[in-house]
Amino acid sequence: MLRSRGASVLLWLACAACAGVSPRPDAVDPESLPIRTLSAADQQRLATLVEQCVRDVVLRRYSEAERGAVAALEIDPRSARARAVRGIVLLQAAKESDPPDIFLANEGEAETVMAEKLAPADPFVAWVHALFLAESGHLSAAAAVAEAGLDRTKNSSPQERAPLLGLAGTYRYELGEERAALPLLQAYVGLRPDDAAASFRIGSCLLRMSLLPTGAPGRQEQVAQAQAEAAARAFERCVKLAPGDYDAALAIGASTMRAAELAGERGEQAEREQHLQDAAEQFRAVAERFPDNAEAWFRIGIVEETRGDRIAAGAAYEEALERDADHFGGLLNLAALLEADEDAHKRVEGLLRRALQVDQRRGGLTADERRGLEERLRRP
Repeated sequence: MLRSRGASVLLWLACAACAGVSPRPDAVDPESLPIRTLSAADQQRLATLVEQCVRDVVLRRYSEAERGAVAALEIDPRSARARAVRGIVLLQAAKESDPPDIFLANEGEAETVMAEKLAPADPFVAWVHALFLAESGHLSAAAAVAEAGLDRTKNSSPQERAPLLGLAGTYRYELGEERAALPLLQAYVGLRPDDAAASFRIGSCLLRMSLLPTGAPGRQEQVAQAQAEAAARAFERCVKLAPGDYDAALAIGASTMRAAELAGERGEQAEREQHLQDAAEQFRAVAERFPDNAEAWFRIGIVEETRGDRIAAGAAYEEALERDADHFGGLLNLAALLEADEDAHKRVEGLLRRALQVDQRRGGLTADERRGLEERLRRP
C-alpha cells in the first residue's frame, strides 16, 4: 500500500480526481514539459534517484518507488524513467479500489506513454509500458508493445534488453502463441540462464508444438520428435534450477513419452523403446522424490501399458490409488485394464462407481464420459 507522507502525491491525485480531470494518454505531449538546465550536482542526484526508484519498482516496493520518482521529477520533469516508474505506481494505487480508480489508471497510462515518447529507445521504459498494459488486463497489447520496444532498442546492450525479451516471450506464451513465444524465451534464457520459469515455458512451448506437427510432408513427425526431445531437455534445466518443481519433473517424462510416440509413427522401433525406457525411469525417479504423490505412479502405469506389460501397468495404477483413492486416471485405467478379466467384474464395477462418485463431488468428467461409465455399469 502506498503510504501517505506530508504533501502526498496520492492526496493531490485524489483532489484532482474529484475535480473530474481525467488525462487522455494518447494526447500527452513531451513539448509541454519544461526543459531545465541541471548543475553537475543536480545530475548526480537525479541519476541516484532514478537508479533507486527503478530498483524499487522492479522489486515492487511501490511506496519507495513513488517517493524516488516524484523527487526525480522535481529535478527534471523530462526524466523518462522516473515518469515510467510513476506510471506503474499509479496503476497499483488505482487497483487498491474496487472497481479500480479510472482517474489514477488513466494518469498512470499517460505517464507511461509520455515516458516512451521521451525515450523511445529505452528498454526499461518499454518494459514498464508493456507491464502496465498487462496488469491492466490488456495482454495482447502488452505483448505488441514489448515487441515494438525490442525493435526500437536494438542499440541497447543485451543485458538491458533481457527483461523486455522475457516479458515479450512470457506474454506470447500466456496468450497460447507458442511459436511466437519460443524464440523470445530462448533469447532471454541465453542471457538469463538461471530463470527456471523461463526454461519451463520453453519446454511447454516445444511440447505443445510437438503435439501439432507442421512442416513438409514426410518430415513432420521427425521435426515434432526433435521438438519433444528438446522439450525434455528444457524441463531438465528447469528441474536443475528448481529441484522441487514437481510439474517440471513430470513434464520431462511426458515429453519423452511424446518422443517415443513419434518415433513409433516413423517406424523407428529402437528409438521408441529407448524413449519409453527413459520415460519410465524418469517417472520412477519422480515417484521416489515425491513418494506421497499419485501422478508419477499413474504415468508409470501408462508407460508400462504402452510397452505391453499389463501386470506392471496394473501394479502402477494400484500404487497411484493407494496414494490417492480418488485419482481419476488410476480408477479409469485400472478398470479398463481389468475389464477383460471375468473374475475381476466386481472390482471393475467398484472402480467405475468410485469414478462417478468422484465426479459428483468435484467434477472432471464430460457428460458423454459420464454416460459412458453409466452404460458400462448397466452391462451384465
